[in-house]
Amino acid sequence: MSNISTAKKSPTTKVKTNEVTTTPIQNNPSTGKDSNTAWGLWLLFGLIGGHRYYLNRKGTGLVMTLLVLLTAGYGLIITIPWMLFDIAKINKWLAEYQPSTAVDAEQPTLETIPEVNEVSPVTTPIPDEPVIEVVTRANKPNIVKLQKDLYSFIVLDLETTGLSAASEGITQVSALKYVDNIKVAQFNKYVNPEHEIPKKVQFLTRITPEMVVNEPTFGEIIPELHEFIAGLPIIGHNVNFDINFITTHGYTDQQIFIEDTITIARKKLPELENYKLEILKNHYGITNQSHNSLDDCETTAFIYQQMRDGSTEKIIASDLVESTESSDKLTGLRFCITGQFMDMTRSEIKFLIEQNGGRVTSAVSGLTDYLVDGEQVYEGLSDGVHSSAELKAQEFIDKGGKIKIIGLDELNQLVA
Repeated sequence: MSNISTAKKSPTTKVKTNEVTTTPIQNNPSTGKDSNTAWGLWLLFGLIGGHRYYLNRKGTGLVMTLLVLLTAGYGLIITIPWMLFDIAKINKWLAEYQPSTAVDAEQPTLETIPEVNEVSPVTTPIPDEPVIEVVTRANKPNIVKLQKDLYSFIVLDLETTGLSAASEGITQVSALKYVDNIKVAQFNKYVNPEHEIPKKVQFLTRITPEMVVNEPTFGEIIPELHEFIAGLPIIGHNVNFDINFITTHGYTDQQIFIEDTITIARKKLPELENYKLEILKNHYGITNQSHNSLDDCETTAFIYQQMRDGSTEKIIASDLVESTESSDKLTGLRFCITGQFMDMTRSEIKFLIEQNGGRVTSAVSGLTDYLVDGEQVYEGLSDGVHSSAELKAQEFIDKGGKIKIIGLDELNQLVA
């Protein structure tokens, strides 16, 4: 475990003026660690992290222990490389417990130094609070890709303002913790991205600037997220995207173990047209919201468990959810949908219309009764303002056509 230092007042110290500089205290050198003990623990108990407990890396030591004990020994696949990786680390950790050997680094004594009226802050470690270092190219964690069945893991998903980790921000962080294949905890935070949220992203994620302006930044929630993950393997859909974002924005650890549901799906479900989350949701009959990171975590967890356990058959959505009440209120009417809506997705609007007997077409024609009109947020519009469906509908209206342009509220009134 890394240590964080904080300034603490010491009693008045007598120092030798302009001659001796006291060295910073690191991990209490008066109780230094013995190298023979550290290497002995590495040799005898390294597979379960024994040396890490001794060297105050207790968090990751506990992870190694649990990986071995909770997986009936299969966790050795992970802890053996981890143990070997520590060979290069142990001497460095031991050095933290040794006083500086620089010339004149000894603590001055009262008998040999004249009194000076100064009070100096002394830096002392707080071992029970991990320091979360700013990630740079040099100290990004070692990412280890796993290919094994996991039963204790974290599912992670983010919502962001764009695709580039270097130039965009994070708006939502969600994670689920599973232990022995049972969900035991949930992490969900909206985040101030410190970036503008493009309009099209607002409609995609349903996260507006007003929702996050008073929320903490990602840097402020890193300690809580770090504690939640606690070294467990991280599962995600295109997980490299999420890991790249969090590490670019300040999250770090010595190693991060990951497994990607896209990689698994390519092997387990080769017949699918592609491996986007929407396609996998359809395959497994999942109907919850997309582009909400908490819902996407639930989706990813279910998909991972199904594929891990060999369940690859298509599931019909009606097998999982109660059927929605239907009616014939829109029977004989044709609809077209354009733009984006904050309260419902276009697929949800289409489902609502069809459940009430209506028909949805992809383009406006002389037979169209209603154009359900949302906000136009994408570039490349014909006149920079209106969609082709809006322009076509207005053309029919000008010629006396039957089509009407309505909003979502008016559609809800038609089916009420």
